[in-house]
Amino acid sequence: CFFQRQPQEETQPPNTLIGVSSSFRGTLMVTGTLRIDGEFEGDILNCERLEIGEHGIMRADVEVREAVIRGRVHGNVRAMSTIEMKAGARVEGDVSAVSVVMEQGVHFVGRCTMLETGSEAVEMTSEPRRP
Repeated sequence: CFFQRQPQEETQPPNTLIGVSSSFRGTLMVTGTLRIDGEFEGDILNCERLEIGEHGIMRADVEVREAVIRGRVHGNVRAMSTIEMKAGARVEGDVSAVSVVMEQGVHFVGRCTMLETGSEAVEMTSEPRRP
Protein backbone atom coordinates (compact mmCIF):
# COMPACT_ATOMS: atom_id res chain seq x y z
CA CYS A 1 0.00 0.00 0.00
CA PHE A 2 1.18 3.49 -0.79
CA PHE A 3 -0.26 6.47 1.07
CA GLN A 4 0.48 9.97 -0.10
CA ARG A 5 0.28 12.63 2.62
CA GLN A 6 0.05 16.23 1.56
CA PRO A 7 2.24 18.57 3.64
CA GLN A 8 -0.49 21.24 3.48
CA GLU A 9 -2.66 22.36 6.37
CA GLU A 10 -4.13 19.78 8.70
CA THR A 11 -7.90 19.54 8.49
CA GLN A 12 -9.80 20.35 11.65
CA PRO A 13 -12.02 17.66 13.17
CA PRO A 14 -15.68 18.12 12.21
CA ASN A 15 -17.72 20.25 14.61
CA THR A 16 -21.00 18.66 13.42
CA LEU A 17 -21.35 14.90 12.98
CA ILE A 18 -24.19 12.63 11.87
CA GLY A 19 -22.97 9.27 13.14
CA VAL A 20 -23.23 5.76 11.76
CA SER A 21 -26.76 4.31 12.26
CA SER A 22 -28.17 7.85 12.60
CA SER A 23 -30.68 9.38 10.23
CA PHE A 24 -31.53 13.09 9.93
CA ARG A 25 -34.14 14.80 7.74
CA GLY A 26 -34.50 18.56 7.73
CA THR A 27 -32.41 21.71 7.53
CA LEU A 28 -28.96 21.98 9.11
CA MET A 29 -27.20 25.30 9.57
CA VAL A 30 -23.54 24.43 10.09
CA THR A 31 -20.56 26.62 10.85
CA GLY A 32 -17.32 24.85 9.97
CA THR A 33 -17.18 21.17 9.01
CA LEU A 34 -20.07 18.71 8.68
CA ARG A 35 -19.29 14.98 8.55
CA ILE A 36 -22.02 12.55 7.53
CA ASP A 37 -21.43 8.91 8.48
CA GLY A 38 -25.15 8.10 8.73
CA GLU A 39 -28.02 9.26 6.49
CA PHE A 40 -28.98 12.85 5.73
CA GLU A 41 -31.81 14.24 3.61
CA GLY A 42 -32.66 17.93 3.41
CA ASP A 43 -30.87 21.27 3.23
CA ILE A 44 -27.42 22.25 4.47
CA LEU A 45 -26.71 25.96 4.97
CA ASN A 46 -23.46 27.87 5.67
CA CYS A 47 -21.27 24.76 5.60
CA GLU A 48 -17.58 25.40 4.91
CA ARG A 49 -16.37 21.79 4.53
CA LEU A 50 -18.53 18.73 3.86
CA GLU A 51 -17.24 15.22 4.49
CA ILE A 52 -19.27 12.15 3.51
CA GLY A 53 -17.83 9.08 5.28
CA GLU A 54 -17.62 5.67 3.60
CA HIS A 55 -20.94 4.61 5.20
CA GLY A 56 -22.56 8.04 4.76
CA ILE A 57 -25.54 8.72 2.49
CA MET A 58 -26.57 12.28 1.56
CA ARG A 59 -29.70 13.17 -0.39
CA ALA A 60 -29.38 16.92 -0.91
CA ASP A 61 -28.16 19.68 -3.18
CA VAL A 62 -25.41 21.62 -1.40
CA GLU A 63 -23.07 24.55 -1.88
CA VAL A 64 -19.91 24.48 0.24
CA ARG A 65 -16.32 25.69 0.16
CA GLU A 66 -14.90 22.16 -0.17
CA ALA A 67 -16.16 18.58 -0.12
CA VAL A 68 -14.62 15.15 0.41
CA ILE A 69 -16.85 12.24 -0.60
CA ARG A 70 -16.19 8.64 0.39
CA GLY A 71 -19.81 7.43 0.61
CA ARG A 72 -22.98 7.98 -1.43
CA VAL A 73 -24.40 11.27 -2.68
CA HIS A 74 -27.74 11.70 -4.44
CA GLY A 75 -27.84 15.36 -5.44
CA ASN A 76 -25.78 18.21 -6.81
CA VAL A 77 -22.62 19.45 -5.10
CA ARG A 78 -21.14 22.89 -5.79
CA ALA A 79 -17.83 23.81 -4.14
CA MET A 80 -16.09 27.17 -4.28
CA SER A 81 -12.76 25.35 -3.92
CA THR A 82 -12.33 21.57 -4.25
CA ILE A 83 -14.42 18.41 -4.53
CA GLU A 84 -12.58 15.17 -3.84
CA MET A 85 -14.27 11.87 -4.69
CA LYS A 86 -12.41 8.99 -3.05
CA ALA A 87 -12.29 5.35 -4.23
CA GLY A 88 -15.58 3.62 -3.40
CA ALA A 89 -17.68 6.81 -3.54
CA ARG A 90 -20.98 6.76 -5.46
CA VAL A 91 -22.14 10.16 -6.72
CA GLU A 92 -25.36 10.58 -8.67
CA GLY A 93 -25.76 14.25 -9.51
CA ASP A 94 -23.89 17.17 -10.99
CA VAL A 95 -20.69 18.52 -9.44
CA SER A 96 -19.11 21.91 -9.99
CA ALA A 97 -15.93 23.26 -8.42
CA VAL A 98 -12.70 25.11 -9.13
CA SER A 99 -10.88 21.77 -8.72
CA VAL A 100 -12.32 18.23 -8.97
CA VAL A 101 -10.32 15.16 -7.93
CA MET A 102 -11.74 11.73 -8.74
CA GLU A 103 -9.86 8.60 -7.69
CA GLN A 104 -10.02 5.32 -9.56
CA GLY A 105 -12.96 3.25 -8.32
CA VAL A 106 -15.48 6.12 -8.06
CA HIS A 107 -18.96 5.55 -9.50
CA PHE A 108 -20.08 8.93 -10.93
CA VAL A 109 -23.27 9.65 -12.90
CA GLY A 110 -23.77 13.32 -13.73
CA ARG A 111 -22.07 16.36 -15.17
CA CYS A 112 -18.85 17.95 -13.99
CA THR A 113 -18.37 21.70 -14.42
CA MET A 114 -15.10 23.47 -13.66
CA LEU A 115 -15.64 26.91 -12.14
CA GLU A 116 -13.43 29.92 -12.77
CA THR A 117 -11.27 31.15 -9.90
CA GLY A 118 -11.79 34.48 -8.19
CA SER A 119 -15.05 36.42 -8.09
CA GLU A 120 -16.57 34.44 -10.97
CA ALA A 121 -16.54 31.27 -8.84
CA VAL A 122 -19.04 32.85 -6.44
CA GLU A 123 -21.47 34.03 -9.10
CA MET A 124 -24.31 31.82 -10.26
CA THR A 125 -24.47 30.76 -13.89
CA SER A 126 -27.33 33.09 -14.81
CA GLU A 127 -26.54 36.17 -16.86
CA PRO A 128 -27.59 39.58 -15.51
CA ARG A 129 -30.53 41.05 -17.40
CA ARG A 130 -29.93 44.12 -19.49
CA PRO A 131 -32.59 46.86 -19.64
